Amino acid sequence: MLHRGIKFVHATVLAFSALLAFLFVRGLDDELVLGNTAQIWVFDSNDSASGARVARAVASFAAEHRVAVARELPDVRDPDALRHLYLSSGDPRSDAASWLDKGYPGFSRHVDTAVHPIAEIGHRDPRGFYYVFGTPEAATALVAEFADLGLQASVQHPLSGGELAQLFSGGDLFRSFWVVALAAVTTTGASVLLGAKAYGVLRLQGRSFLDVLVRDLRQLAVFWSVAASAVTAVVLTFLGVYNGLAWLSLFAAVAFGLAAVLVVLVLGTHAAALALTFRGEVLRALKGELPARSAYVATYLVRVPALLLALGVAMDVALAGQNVLERQGSQDTYATVGDAVSIRLNGSLVGEEEQAIIRVGQWLRRADAAGRIVVAGRRDLQGIAPDAHLPQGEVLVVNESFLAARPVLDPAGRRYSPVARDGRAQEALAVRLLVPESLTRYASDISAAIPDTLGRLDADVRRRLTVETLRTRDGQRVFGYNSGSLSPNLAYGPDDDRSLVLDPVLVVVPNGSRILTNDTYTAFASQEGIVFPDQDDALNAITANEDRLQTYVTAVRPVGQNAALKLRDAVNDFRLRVFTLLASVAVLLITGVGVCIIHSRKHAQAVFVQHISGWRFTATHRFILAVEGLLAAFLAWWVPIQVWQQNLELEEFTSRGIPAPFPPARITTVDAGVITGLVVIEVCAVLLALGVFHRRIVKEGAAES
Repeated sequence: MLHRGIKFVHATVLAFSALLAFLFVRGLDDELVLGNTAQIWVFDSNDSASGARVARAVASFAAEHRVAVARELPDVRDPDALRHLYLSSGDPRSDAASWLDKGYPGFSRHVDTAVHPIAEIGHRDPRGFYYVFGTPEAATALVAEFADLGLQASVQHPLSGGELAQLFSGGDLFRSFWVVALAAVTTTGASVLLGAKAYGVLRLQGRSFLDVLVRDLRQLAVFWSVAASAVTAVVLTFLGVYNGLAWLSLFAAVAFGLAAVLVVLVLGTHAAALALTFRGEVLRALKGELPARSAYVATYLVRVPALLLALGVAMDVALAGQNVLERQGSQDTYATVGDAVSIRLNGSLVGEEEQAIIRVGQWLRRADAAGRIVVAGRRDLQGIAPDAHLPQGEVLVVNESFLAARPVLDPAGRRYSPVARDGRAQEALAVRLLVPESLTRYASDISAAIPDTLGRLDADVRRRLTVETLRTRDGQRVFGYNSGSLSPNLAYGPDDDRSLVLDPVLVVVPNGSRILTNDTYTAFASQEGIVFPDQDDALNAITANEDRLQTYVTAVRPVGQNAALKLRDAVNDFRLRVFTLLASVAVLLITGVGVCIIHSRKHAQAVFVQHISGWRFTATHRFILAVEGLLAAFLAWWVPIQVWQQNLELEEFTSRGIPAPFPPARITTVDAGVITGLVVIEVCAVLLALGVFHRRIVKEGAAES
């Protein structure tokens, strides 16, 4: 009979492949429309064809080539949860054509898709994303059709096998996949080695290696038929309830591909471990003994990388947990902004960036002068004056409306008030620089860097600009209206929540002043740093298409809802990393037990003799304890050494006067706790397993004597 550990691995492989396929396809559906054979990005236009003309040309093309073509547009009010698909189909019997009546069969519940006839698209700018549902050749023909209309476009095939593999390998799911693969390989090897006695009996009966391997595969085939049926039934039931079995073929293809890779790895490990049991003598195999040297090498070739992998995953789990807590802590603040929205700019305007900057910048300046927006742009404190050696921190470029909405206190506890919004204040070209008390000694350097911080100012504004430096109380957390993920800062990771900024430097600019250029307004808007407290102020301007705004601004994004979605993503990321950590720790435990099994079976007789001779436990097992002690020391010092090397490299940059490409590394209390916890788990697992096997050897030896 197969060891139950082998059966457990194969059942787990099937279940995990289904789970991973579900998460991957759900993420795909959140990002793009499924079922397409090609995605076409129209990124430039010579304005010779209107949006309505392009829509008619697309409908004509679809009818001529008997394919379906759809244009995707985000919902103006809720772009993260609703998208619109304007569809034309030349084949009324196709699946895509049925969406006009039955709706798009969404795999994910996170995003809804509303399908409309392409004739309803109106006079929208033709640049953006189109999907082709049909033959791949039709996509090339459509690109040529767009070229005839004065549009430049590129084509890709995001649902092809190669693109899917590349996308999967670049995400967090990929690491989880390989951690589980490592756990499956380790468990399989250990399970085969635990069956060494049974395989020894088969060898005594005259069975060859190939005979035994075929026997195991036959038993696995029987088990597979049962396990696969059970997993399939559970998956179909779940998907039937979750999404009505939408895109089942795509899900099945992804799940089958993942399971195939895992099964090949597991079967290869099974064969290799079985070959290892055949290397020793038959009589020794009957006692459960293994070729110790080969077994030790194989086990430690897995154990050492597993230690480093578990350490890296544990660090990521700690960071992800902190990120979740920080985002949860800022939710109450986001709740205070009500229906405030930021704007989402069109990213398909290659070649027309300058025009977009002018139109959007002028619109935002008018809204700022009217007191309809809050400016909360971000800059990296060290980045504004690289030669001044400023400490880590953030600069918030804000308007007077920001001070009216958010309290900022001076050292005496008094709140800074906004300057009255009038023409004289705007033309004074004066800014207030609010510097925390802890940064007082850097105030002159920061003040000197203000003109460059505000963007490419014209000569007149730069000459007349005045800076009034004031102090703020230390320890304040100022709400930045967004998480800061779109405003890079070397002191933080891309997933860190910087919604509440500790002791920022504030540059307060009069509402609508020329101090902020069109370029700066647009840059802040692209980073979610321009907020409309009343969403109707933004929506009315966009829907009225003032200055062709509908071309440049595609949607508004509710600030609070955006934060809630990022919290959801952070929680999902944390759960995935915890699962990966558990699999990594399982590998550590399995390899630790495996080392003890090999050691105890190889030296069983010596252990019993030394025990009855009065040897201490540590003396009897000194070899394995010494090796594991070295591993524990290696694990404990790995991160400190990496931190030391990184800081040494940083010193080389600074000594040459080169701006630091990354912040100084340091070991936090959380890092130390993670390292200590893994070392304790690694050592305790070995000691516990070694103690169990030691007692078993002594008990069996006493019974035989």
